[in-house]
Amino acid sequence: MSVFLNEQQHYDMDIVLPCYNPPSNFIETLAQRFADIQSCYPKKAFRLIVSNDGSTRNFGIKEKEALRTTFPSAIIIDNRKNRGKGTAVRAGIAASNAAYTVYTDIDFPYSLESMCEVIDKTFDNIDVVIAVRNNSYYSKLTPLRKLMSRGSRLMNQVVLRMENTDTQGGLKGLSPKARKIMLQTKIKDFLFDTEFIVLAARNSDTTIMNVETDLREEIVMSRMSIGVLMRESINFIKIAGLR
Repeated sequence: MSVFLNEQQHYDMDIVLPCYNPPSNFIETLAQRFADIQSCYPKKAFRLIVSNDGSTRNFGIKEKEALRTTFPSAIIIDNRKNRGKGTAVRAGIAASNAAYTVYTDIDFPYSLESMCEVIDKTFDNIDVVIAVRNNSYYSKLTPLRKLMSRGSRLMNQVVLRMENTDTQGGLKGLSPKARKIMLQTKIKDFLFDTEFIVLAARNSDTTIMNVETDLREEIVMSRMSIGVLMRESINFIKIAGLR
């Protein structure tokens, strides 16, 4: 793993972005989304942490140089092998030393209003801010992903007895306390989010808040394979053992 680090004296918030085979124009998208967020908080300093998860395309020397040019303060974490989204997010969280941290996907799938609401609550010292997916989100899912998502919420409620059942939305805000909890997680794949919320809920002094969010209109959700479903079923059993 290579880490390209550019330091500045203080950041109010780091934005961690796990990245695997991003679209060819992802840097342009990042520049626009980052500028939108920064314009909402002109007195706050934000920094990007891009955590590459062994991409085989669109994350070579040219893209890394473009990232460093476009975002001089960014931290770029370059994992050579694909190890899963959970591993990529943890690497980004481990590199974060700002006052607060949020993580989301490289395409910034959530609307600016939703991003800002999660950021606002995080700045309000809520330890864990969870982006809860509404009907507009589910309308963009394939039938299999919709079934998996709703099934996951039901299993979280019935088997794990969780109060916060919508754990898999790709946007969360973390306090420094929550960052430490995130770094205790072990799941390499998508269910690291569920493991994180289970661990966070164990601490009675950890505050957790749900925020209903919307996706951007142009977002198209990817398909999920049966292989991923099988791996995540095994991961769920591991998480159930934590209860």
